[in-house]
Amino acid sequence: MAAMEIAVEIGTGYTSIYLPGNGIVLREPTVIAFIGDPRNRRVHAVGAQAEKMLGKTPERTAIVKPVSDGVISDAEACGVLLREFIKKILPDNYIFFPRIKAILGIPTGLNMEERAVYEDVCAAAGISEVTMIDNIILSGIGLDLPIDSAGGGVVVNIGAGTTEIAALSLAGVVSGCGVTIGGDMMDKAVMDFVAGKYDLKIGIGTARKIKNEIGSLYENDTSEMLVSGRNVKTKNTGSAYVTAVDVCEVVKPYYLRIADAVESIINMCPPEIVGEINKKGIYVVGGGSRILGIEQVFSERLGVNVYTVEQPSYCVILGAGKLLGDKELLGRILIQK
Repeated sequence: MAAMEIAVEIGTGYTSIYLPGNGIVLREPTVIAFIGDPRNRRVHAVGAQAEKMLGKTPERTAIVKPVSDGVISDAEACGVLLREFIKKILPDNYIFFPRIKAILGIPTGLNMEERAVYEDVCAAAGISEVTMIDNIILSGIGLDLPIDSAGGGVVVNIGAGTTEIAALSLAGVVSGCGVTIGGDMMDKAVMDFVAGKYDLKIGIGTARKIKNEIGSLYENDTSEMLVSGRNVKTKNTGSAYVTAVDVCEVVKPYYLRIADAVESIINMCPPEIVGEINKKGIYVVGGGSRILGIEQVFSERLGVNVYTVEQPSYCVILGAGKLLGDKELLGRILIQK
């Protein structure tokens, strides 16, 4: 029987699976809930269902987020979670678990030991053959950039756990790095800021909603949002209007640090590549690219055009899906490794 081919992205925030002919067939939070004794735990819920249980679980239920800061931190839980996700995309009438070949997006710059963890997770999930490609390269493919040409472009992927940056050329990375700045870190910073300024304790979900709905890098943005929580002094329910200026004060330093890292990557490129970057600009993807004003702030800081896209969170998995159907490009990428 021919192997089933899939593309997989295991992110800090979400896991996605792409199936040829069907596109993205799964995108769910990278969260799993176990029930029972830790030595004999059973799967209780995965993905969106498990995420809804955060902060609401009884004593014998444990919620696990097996990816943190962009890399797998709990390989056992991650393997179980990925297998459960794969089961979700299989036909209802399947009898045996099929032989699966996968293209897997991984963080840029993993060492051999870290790559082995991803291989072990895939094996535990029932994937018999895995080809690992850097997320940042897959992002470039998902953007339809000519990554196999000289000076294929600069891509910045601001994810939930980390930010990956690379200058791409001839199907490889000329200069690249990962920065431990991501959306989760910013959400926690917003939560702490609201507690400090408004004496209001809010949850991480509310902090994320504030950032997503009124987040801005414009220091004169007048948007605001009424949020509820617990007053840290009286312990009673309270509320406050949080402003876009508040969010800017919290998150803008993180974005400026990312811009500094991008500048460092560009400075390490050969002059010919820098010339191409000046012509083509920089593409910013990932969930963190959705914030208002990022193109202007990065452009002013870096002196080149900066572009965002309509669906920035899907670039990696779409790029991996495209590689499933382009064995020639896949071969050229693998030669560079």
